[in-house]
Amino acid sequence: MKHLLTIMALAGMAVTAAAEDTTLNVAVTNTYSKIRKAVPVVVTLDDNYAGAVVTMQGATEELPYQIDDLNDDGISDELVFLTDMDRNEKQYFTIKLMKDKPAKTYENRTYGYLGIRDRSEKNQKHQRITSVTFPKETNPYNYIYPHGAVMENDMVGFRVYADHRQSLDYYGHRNHKMDIAETAFYTTQEQRDKGYGEDVLYTGSTYGCGALHGWDGQKSVMFENVRNRTQTVVTEGPIRTVLDITNKAWQPYEGCKSVDIRTRYILYYGHRDVEVQVKFSRSVEDIPLSTGIVDIVEGSTEFTDKAGLRGDWGRACAGNNPKVYDTITVGLGIYVPKEYYKSDSHFTDGKDHLPNQAYVEVVGTKTDEMHYWFTATCDIETFGFKDKEAWFSYLKGWKKEMEKPAKVELKN
Repeated sequence: MKHLLTIMALAGMAVTAAAEDTTLNVAVTNTYSKIRKAVPVVVTLDDNYAGAVVTMQGATEELPYQIDDLNDDGISDELVFLTDMDRNEKQYFTIKLMKDKPAKTYENRTYGYLGIRDRSEKNQKHQRITSVTFPKETNPYNYIYPHGAVMENDMVGFRVYADHRQSLDYYGHRNHKMDIAETAFYTTQEQRDKGYGEDVLYTGSTYGCGALHGWDGQKSVMFENVRNRTQTVVTEGPIRTVLDITNKAWQPYEGCKSVDIRTRYILYYGHRDVEVQVKFSRSVEDIPLSTGIVDIVEGSTEFTDKAGLRGDWGRACAGNNPKVYDTITVGLGIYVPKEYYKSDSHFTDGKDHLPNQAYVEVVGTKTDEMHYWFTATCDIETFGFKDKEAWFSYLKGWKKEMEKPAKVELKN
């Protein structure tokens, strides 16, 4: 089962600023009695490294890896690689970190993109960028290409809308291959006929699939009242793509002390789910929060365990426009750990007669951070789920794996 486990190993004591290479020995234990595929192993760094060599004990083949500078300060913050694990298996790895000599490079198996739209009528050349900031008075929706930052692997794709909603839109794949670089979410009929994926979801004024909003007790509170908003493609590579969405001086309700909020989305190769790491500039016990999934409306069936896991299954039409888009069966899911989950809810916003409805997870934190996951599928996949029963069963197993993360230890 593909699943998402971010495993942090603090390596600060072992990795120093010395000029010579550094070697780390890492043990990883599968604490769950099931086989796991593509388990992310994340090691925290505190110095700048040009490359690495990652090998499993007893093997000679190097493992693909990725070194990321997550805050753009010139210092390597994390090294990450993936491993498959048997039931209750323990594996040992050696990581040789190199200061000056880059190691073998690997093909990117994830994709991240953000662009400025070229609005010329002929020979459009949309300009790729890594980050953009805009004040609250600006609506960049039609100027960012394709309407917001994108992340993709060969199973799923998502974009985060650049306006005040910051909803997650879902791109379904027909086959195991990345193709948003070619379709940009706007798949032509010729591309469909060749097996490309396409936009399959209508998000409206909801969370789409897993956005974080405020909560006023009846509906979500989005990011109208901010000083500015920033979208950043932090990194992409052979292992993962990371997007940061930052809102400065957010005031979700009158009289609330403003807060900065960074929502980080992490999509790994080999997974159909996304980890969401949220960081606030202060403790936010005073701010009701919410996340959730759009109520697909047409034939929608909901699943909830009323303990942080929620999903739905139904027929969706991107753009709510059947003249342009096909109607496709979509399954969505979200999992919020028990320390952040408060209750289930539902809201409907019938403005403009659009089906803006959502299944809500009311959430909160007593600290300055929280995390959760979301996932998606659709019936155009050649590798997906045949019906709602199969999808909901997957979601139940997915939560169980999340609750039993692998254990990572640094060894001398």
